[in-house]
Amino acid sequence: MKNVLQKSSTLTLISILIFIFASILTAEETGKNGMVVTAHPMASEFGLEILKSGGNAVDAAVGSAIVLGVTEPHASGFGGGGGMLIYLHDLDSLTYINYYARAPRLIPTNYNSYWERKSAISVLVPGNVAGLHLALQKYGTISWEDLLKRVISKVKNGFEVDEKFYKIILDSYESLLKYSQTKAIYLVNDFPPEVGQKIQNHRILLTLEKLAEGGPDIFYKGEIADSIEAAMIRNGSGLRKSDLEAYRPIELQPVRGSYRGYEIVSAPPPQSGTTIVEILNILEFKDLSAMGDYTNSIPSFHFMVEAMKRGFADRLFYLGDPKFIDVPVSGLISKDFAESRFQTIDMQRADPVNPKETPFGDMTPFLEKKDPDSQNKDGSTTHISVVDGAGNAVSLTQTLNHFWGCGVSVCGFLLNNGMTAFSSTNPANNVQSGRQPRSTISPTMMFKEKDLRVVVGSPGAGRIISTVVEVICNLVDFDKTAEQANQAPRFHSRKWINNLPVEDRFSPEMLEKLKEMGHRVQVLGQMDLFFGGVQLIVVDPKRQLLIGSSDLRRSGVAIGY
Repeated sequence: MKNVLQKSSTLTLISILIFIFASILTAEETGKNGMVVTAHPMASEFGLEILKSGGNAVDAAVGSAIVLGVTEPHASGFGGGGGMLIYLHDLDSLTYINYYARAPRLIPTNYNSYWERKSAISVLVPGNVAGLHLALQKYGTISWEDLLKRVISKVKNGFEVDEKFYKIILDSYESLLKYSQTKAIYLVNDFPPEVGQKIQNHRILLTLEKLAEGGPDIFYKGEIADSIEAAMIRNGSGLRKSDLEAYRPIELQPVRGSYRGYEIVSAPPPQSGTTIVEILNILEFKDLSAMGDYTNSIPSFHFMVEAMKRGFADRLFYLGDPKFIDVPVSGLISKDFAESRFQTIDMQRADPVNPKETPFGDMTPFLEKKDPDSQNKDGSTTHISVVDGAGNAVSLTQTLNHFWGCGVSVCGFLLNNGMTAFSSTNPANNVQSGRQPRSTISPTMMFKEKDLRVVVGSPGAGRIISTVVEVICNLVDFDKTAEQANQAPRFHSRKWINNLPVEDRFSPEMLEKLKEMGHRVQVLGQMDLFFGGVQLIVVDPKRQLLIGSSDLRRSGVAIGY
């Protein structure tokens, strides 16, 4: 055992040195007039170009989101959906645009979300085009046509394959081979492209030109809708043009909470800002700062794990589409409710799953299907954070659900596999016509004394919630810089998943002690894509600076001026 620990300690030291070196190479970006942080350099560059030309944060975020659909096509695009939190400084107003995908009228029977996640049967009605258009039309300053023409100019020569994108293609190679249009775009003679090789998607350029001329109607009512319907019929999906015609994004009031003097603003149901607020409320009952940084403090780590378990459990039982169920938001985010959850935490032992005692009765059959080794290992989704010179801000998360969605491409963009986000046995989130599935996306902002301080969000499927909470704790409780908060080691805890995934940068001694406390630790990579890709902006009022940090787990950059 001693030799194993010595070897593990050496590996941990090496990983820390690698992390420090990488952090130096990707130091925080600062600016006074604007900041754009996305998961791809071209998208960040484009957003900053928009700000410099006089556009506002909404213009930059919408434009960057469209560019990302081309340069990070596996994570988002016109065939998916998302959510956008918008802060308008002069009006002191916050709004949330929900443009997540929605179930079509015809629901598949006997749907198996595991086996059919890479088929057209899993496609929901995409909301990306409608949501981005609404945001731009209502809160932007640039016309849709003008913005798309600028996007075309930016992406017309394609983008280079980097090492991370190459690995993502390699990991999904068999799926990409399955559909002719998809493999024609992203493979070269049926083989993965080399690092440094350019991918040019001529079909998406034609789609962008049509959308610039015809607006969203061409997507939901015109020839693009016809193409989607034809592809769905050809591949066995029940989605039809009438479903596209009926789609509408929803503008909502965001969820609001507080944490140690900061106001937390995030995504309302069926997205998961409610769960972030609940977890933070539970954590507020102990002084994490005094307990020590969770990256090397067992009490802090254990407490955060247990708080997350309770937040995720309540999300499972109570969160769903408010059009179909009553979601007790005010109760879930109340301090009194958090205290009741806090009182159930044993600070010495991990709390095991008890599937027989839930608000829905015995959930054993549902939980038995949750094989911890079959979790979606990709980072899914993408995130954009923007702040402009006037103090306006956008936190935007958009997705195809899993990487590459269902695998089917239409008119140069991939279609989502959002049907897999529904639950077959949970009435809070079962599939119904017109319903949105529960989603972990949680674009978030933080304010102090009414001033914007943080814009944050992440991809990463179920890890989005735990990742955003960890970044907030790093900033607030452990007084880390933006870069330190973003690149710190991560973990993920959910009550009904029996393992505890951690990055391979926690000490072996700490992990052994956690195992003794009952945690089923699962060690993953050092900077693992499993844990998302945070795009973070911190506003420093003293220095009047915007500080940006892009997660090393993805290929993004922060660019300010």
